[in-house]
Order: sequence, then C-alpha cells, then structure tokens
Amino acid sequence: MNAAQVDLQQLRIKHILYKAKVRSAVYGGSYDAAFFSRLGPVNTWFDSVGLLKYKNEPEMRELNGLQQEINLFVNHLTDLYKRGKIDEAYDGLSVIEEKSIQFLNLVTLMEQRLGD
Repeated sequence: MNAAQVDLQQLRIKHILYKAKVRSAVYGGSYDAAFFSRLGPVNTWFDSVGLLKYKNEPEMRELNGLQQEINLFVNHLTDLYKRGKIDEAYDGLSVIEEKSIQFLNLVTLMEQRLGD
C-alpha cells in the first residue's frame, strides 16, 4: 500500500464515521457541533492532507466540493430535527446516503488510479 492509498483509506474511515454521526444526530443522539464544524476530522483531513498533497487531482477537487455539499445538507437535516420536523430529517438521510456512495466511489477511483 503506497502513501496515497493510506491517505485515502484515512479519508474513507473518517467519512464513514461522519456518516454514522449524522445518522446518530438525526435519530435523536447528541449533536456534536465540534465534529461537524470546519475543524471536524473530515474537513481537517482536506485542509491538512487532501488539498495539500492532492490538490491537482481532479477527484480531490470533486471530493472536497461534495464534502462541502454534504456539510451544508447535514446542517439542514439537524436544523429540521431541532425544529421538530423529524420525518423530513429522516427522509433526508437518503440524500446523505446517495452522496456518500458518490463520495466513496470517488475515493476508490482515486485510490486505484494513484495505487498503480
């Protein structure tokens, strides 16, 4: 496994944890504001690894943009939940799942390309 594959594996793990925290927050668990902030683990990875080491990779730009979309939508879902619109928040998890699949597919594509 080369350095790029290790870096991307770290991103994959951070993303899966992020998605689990989203589900937890929408299903009534505690909302971890720091985790979902600009200083959370996924955003920190982009700032300290992804956008530094892989800034010229087309997938990285797409991944970063997709993560920003996910962040905005998560804020929307948690806001819905806080306002008592629980069913709407639950329904929004399907959008997160779609974006997550797209995100993980991009990570895999980049990992395979850089792993050769």
